[in-house]
Amino acid sequence: MDYQKIACWGDSQTFGARTVGCYPLYLVRTLEAKTRYAWHALNFSTNGHTARDLWFRIGPELMELRDVYQCCVLIGANDVANSTSLDLFAEYYRQVLSALRIAGMRVTYCGEIPPFWSDGHAFFSNETQARRAAYNEVIERVVEASPIATLVRFPGLDASHYTDPVHFNESGNQYVADAFASAIIRR
Repeated sequence: MDYQKIACWGDSQTFGARTVGCYPLYLVRTLEAKTRYAWHALNFSTNGHTARDLWFRIGPELMELRDVYQCCVLIGANDVANSTSLDLFAEYYRQVLSALRIAGMRVTYCGEIPPFWSDGHAFFSNETQARRAAYNEVIERVVEASPIATLVRFPGLDASHYTDPVHFNESGNQYVADAFASAIIRR
């Protein structure tokens, strides 16, 4: 059997909080429909995590992986909400990509931090949405400097793809999965 495995790291957006599905689930379905491989997604996501949290946990999680050479990373929403220092965010993100490369990842698909849809939420206000651009600029710079990273953008993601200001509904999960799948297939 020809197969591919893909690891997915992130926070509640990767976990699929507030929905039954998650983008890694739909990513496999999309890739199996568009490629000749059977796919297996390994979802290493934790609600509420930041790039710092990912940095702490990725080492042990990488040690568990076998026969996995590509992955997706979608992290940063909680960094924006918590106003993490941009310099620290950049360094944690850079070191996560470095750890993935050292562990043998051939390619890492890094999602931009998706838009927030402010509606009175305490953590995801209009101010939070305004700060998001600076964090996405950091991700873009770190990805450009990494020999294994590819940036994935979500230009058509709108409020209809969300259950609340930050979490995707099923159509949002599918949209994100399709964006990652397009990047994977283009490579």
